[in-house]
Amino acid sequence: MKRSLLSATGKRAAPVLLLAAALLIGLTASVWAAWGSNLRGGLFSNLQAGLTPTPTRTPRPETPESQIATVELVIVAPTATPTSIPATPVPEVSPTPVEMPPLLAQVVKDYGLDPARRFVVVDVSDQMMYVWDPGAPVRQMPVSTGDTTRGYRTPAWYGLVGVYWGTFQTRGVYADEGWYLYQDSGDILVHSAPYKLVNGEKVYQEMDALGNYPASRGCIRLAPEDARWFTEWSPEGAPFIVLPRNEG
Repeated sequence: MKRSLLSATGKRAAPVLLLAAALLIGLTASVWAAWGSNLRGGLFSNLQAGLTPTPTRTPRPETPESQIATVELVIVAPTATPTSIPATPVPEVSPTPVEMPPLLAQVVKDYGLDPARRFVVVDVSDQMMYVWDPGAPVRQMPVSTGDTTRGYRTPAWYGLVGVYWGTFQTRGVYADEGWYLYQDSGDILVHSAPYKLVNGEKVYQEMDALGNYPASRGCIRLAPEDARWFTEWSPEGAPFIVLPRNEG
């Protein structure tokens, strides 16, 4: 009786077990279907990644955009390279001493003049004037002095050149570059040769007398160019000697 009951119970439980087994198999299949692909893909991918790494693409560096920079152009002038060659000193040139003519040397002795100072000498006998300036050549200029045949004279004298008269007029004639010397019967000056104005032009008189014979009324006449030079020499205050006439 007991055996029959177990048989009957086993017969009823068999379909239940089969159904449960089927449900379990179906559930397992569903889970496997859902998870299996992921497991296989992931496992395969991890395995493949471990065996052959997939190369990654290195990003290309970005090239910066070119910009135009403003450059200020500066031109630098080359500087001269100083040389180390010493400059050759220029030797000092000593002025050549000027020999004093015997006539002037005698005047210096007779009148006690200082040869280191400038002075002027008029030799009435030779109708010549000498200008002494230390360190410069002696200036020798022809003159014409007072005409004694007409009652005029240029007496011997020693003094200093006076003031500048410039151009002046006397007895209908003109004279330039006048310098006052002293007083005799009238004013004695040294000046240019006399002239008259003809149509605005200077017509000089008795130019041939210069250096040859006395022709003035007492003044000491010079050629126009010599008179200009004498003024440029600035004679005011310089010693002036008129030597006495040599009657021999």
